[in-house]
Amino acid sequence: MNAIKFIAICAILTGASATFGHEPRHGQPMHATAAEQKTWGMAGEAKAVTRTITIHMKDTMRFTPARIEVKQGQTVRLKVRNDGKVLHELVLGTPQELAEHAAQMQKHPGMEHDEPHMVHVAPGKTGNLVWTFNRAGEFEFACLINGHYQAGMKGTIRVIATKAGKDQPTTAPTATHQHGMHQNMQAGQPHGNMSGGMHSPSSSSQPYAGEQQRQIKALSGQDIQAYENGQGHGFAKAAELNGYPGPLHTLELANELKLSDEQRTQSQALLTQHKTEARRLGAELIEAERALDQAFASRSINAESLNQLTRAAGEKLAQLRAEHLQTHLAQTALLTPQQIERYKTLRGYGHTMPMHPGMQHDMKHHPMMEMNHGQHH
Repeated sequence: MNAIKFIAICAILTGASATFGHEPRHGQPMHATAAEQKTWGMAGEAKAVTRTITIHMKDTMRFTPARIEVKQGQTVRLKVRNDGKVLHELVLGTPQELAEHAAQMQKHPGMEHDEPHMVHVAPGKTGNLVWTFNRAGEFEFACLINGHYQAGMKGTIRVIATKAGKDQPTTAPTATHQHGMHQNMQAGQPHGNMSGGMHSPSSSSQPYAGEQQRQIKALSGQDIQAYENGQGHGFAKAAELNGYPGPLHTLELANELKLSDEQRTQSQALLTQHKTEARRLGAELIEAERALDQAFASRSINAESLNQLTRAAGEKLAQLRAEHLQTHLAQTALLTPQQIERYKTLRGYGHTMPMHPGMQHDMKHHPMMEMNHGQHH
């Protein structure tokens, strides 16, 4: 694998073709994802937009406006402007899910996430999020970057029920959105072993209730989707938080870092090559976990096959993590020392971050997640 990576890096450094895809733009989703029904709606299409709402984000850790109302069934473009000097984001969700997600972000700074219901916006930039609010109710939007949510950076969206909106799908997803794989990997637990799934929070004696219905018991649907999309899950934190930038956020901050045209092209090529490899390894890891699960389900498992199957899954997991870390090494080689220091400051890893009233965490390093798109690099 290292040999393959070395060859790929050499090819990139000698000049990559611009046919690797479009450069990511500030505040735009980093990958295309099929619309998935959420409790608070679903990703919308630009051609269906009937209303645009501008929301400003500030370093005072506030959104303006902090409360908006839309009609059920409307497809809205949220035009999100970052008026501050640090990275901010807007994430849609229910109050409970945003609170749980924020707690995970605080526990695991640097955690990547990139979904259609969120947009990450670099300082001074504007991002767009198109969303169809086909479920009536009161929901929230928030910045889940570590410390921002805790400082009160959130707002409310009221979706007013309409007769037309009642014709929209009404079946809610059976499980809440989780970033459990990342959380449990950091805690040394199997992916998919998460609190909050399909059981009542008070059912401490039944922490896995409902998970027996999974196709692969150790993987949630979100885990599988994340592996298939090549998301980072914090695999690259050892690099990212020690000053080794990744290509995704380097490209997001291209203007601030003053990347040359050659650096942009090479970074985009590295990102595209990395995503292809991460998705391949992710798919292989899923199959390795499936084989282990089926061995138990068929009751054909024994001590010897157990060792073989767990070793195979462990090797795929190690290869996937190495792929993410190798990508950060390659990206760092493309940047100047000054750009690396600037990247660390913009990402919140420096020592010049402003203090804000109400923050309940140590702002010495003020770490921010990778975003995925989460994907994170």
